[in-house]
Amino acid sequence: MKKRFSALFGILFLLGALLIPLAGSRPVLADGLAGQSIIDEADLLNPSAEAEISADIAGLDEKYQTNIVVLTVTSMQRPELKNGQTYYDIQAFTQDYYDFVCAGGVEKDGIILCVNMEPSNREFCVVTTGKEINRFQSKMSYIYDKIYDDLSRTEYEAAARTFVKLVEVKHRLGFYPPSFLKVVICLGIGLLAGWLVTKGMEGGMDNVHAASSAGSYMIRDSFRVRRQHEIFLHSTISQTARQTEHRSGGGGGISIGSSGISHGGGGGHSF
Repeated sequence: MKKRFSALFGILFLLGALLIPLAGSRPVLADGLAGQSIIDEADLLNPSAEAEISADIAGLDEKYQTNIVVLTVTSMQRPELKNGQTYYDIQAFTQDYYDFVCAGGVEKDGIILCVNMEPSNREFCVVTTGKEINRFQSKMSYIYDKIYDDLSRTEYEAAARTFVKLVEVKHRLGFYPPSFLKVVICLGIGLLAGWLVTKGMEGGMDNVHAASSAGSYMIRDSFRVRRQHEIFLHSTISQTARQTEHRSGGGGGISIGSSGISHGGGGGHSF
């Protein structure tokens, strides 16, 4: 009896040891890619730059509790996504790749940059998920412009660093400060306009001279108040509609991936 009990206990123990790891695991559709910050299939980054950028991303992920991903591909055809169906839209591809490969099939706060290096269709796309949708949605045009500047010069490492820096600045400051050159130009224009207006007013007052007393500015008995009345003429009521939250912005609004998860960001941009 004791032997049977010991054997049964041993079997239950082994089953428990096998089930515990499975209970905490997430479905991953690509071997070893979930959790990676840089997936450089197009081989655009040298190993040292990739390691440096990965370290920067790891620090930001931990600090801001988000998921930053840089993805480069040479083809958007994936047998592990949508049962091997063909992707013709980089936004749909990036959404599904993030959901099923990077996030393991669950909704996870994050932002991903995808660079597609297909010879006849070079384009890039930024997709946001979760809390990052509202954080970046109104600044998508600014982000795309900055990344495009690097990609158009084939400076792919610079584009990856620019993307990571833009994410870091938005998290740290909450806004994108204007460049030093823009500040100098605006100050210069303001000072020049003020100087010109002042000089114009000064030139138009050449015939004005100071008087010896205030009485010279008045005509004696020229102003007499005989009656005083206060008359209420009319009233005006203006109404302004209260602005309500809307789900669109510079990045093209919100869309739903094939996983059913909401995403922000923009469509494909060629370079």
